[in-house]
Amino acid sequence: MSRRVDDRGARFGAAAWILSLQFFLVQGIVQAAWTTPFSLAHNMISDLARETCGLLSRSPSIEFACSPWHALMNASIMANGLLIPLGAWLTRRRWPLNQLVTVSLAMIALTGPGHLMVGLWPSDTGPTMHLLGAGSILALGNPGMVLAGIASWRQRRSGAIASMALGLAGIAGTLLFLSETGFGIGLGGMERVAFYPLTIWCGIQGALLIREHRRGELVEPGARSV
Repeated sequence: MSRRVDDRGARFGAAAWILSLQFFLVQGIVQAAWTTPFSLAHNMISDLARETCGLLSRSPSIEFACSPWHALMNASIMANGLLIPLGAWLTRRRWPLNQLVTVSLAMIALTGPGHLMVGLWPSDTGPTMHLLGAGSILALGNPGMVLAGIASWRQRRSGAIASMALGLAGIAGTLLFLSETGFGIGLGGMERVAFYPLTIWCGIQGALLIREHRRGELVEPGARSV
């Protein structure tokens, strides 16, 4: 009975991570509601969540930002502030039992408050809290994925490769974004390279856990990595 309950919790956690992909769908919906020009290269993700309309000076073609459905964008960000920690908590026993996994999942879970801060304080009305929240997501999420990959390398090779690749991409994107280097994709594009990997990681890990469950390949509760 305890195994069935545990597996059910892990499935819920994996589903929570997969549901975090709603972030990308909502971005498309909110972007489509814009009546002013929008550029993935020059507009930031946070422009979609602006509560006010205002001038921008990032590109000759991007002079004004106004997001009619900003409330939906902020709700999506805050939803991930709940879904990501929930997935980390509920799937913990489906990962190898070692301290590095515990640390990495804790780092990923702790991006939850950052998501909530970003959603509660949009960049135009609460810039300081918004930056603190966004910074915590980058500082915890990207290194956390790298550590998760290292910690699970022997038990989940495909998931570990995805973790390390996404984490390193996010770290590189963060450093380039902070140095205001667009590398041909603009600062808006580079910001997405920095922030998107965590959500993509959640979707991939959730799908892998569901597949493992269906194939009966789950790591036994309490299994320790060597």
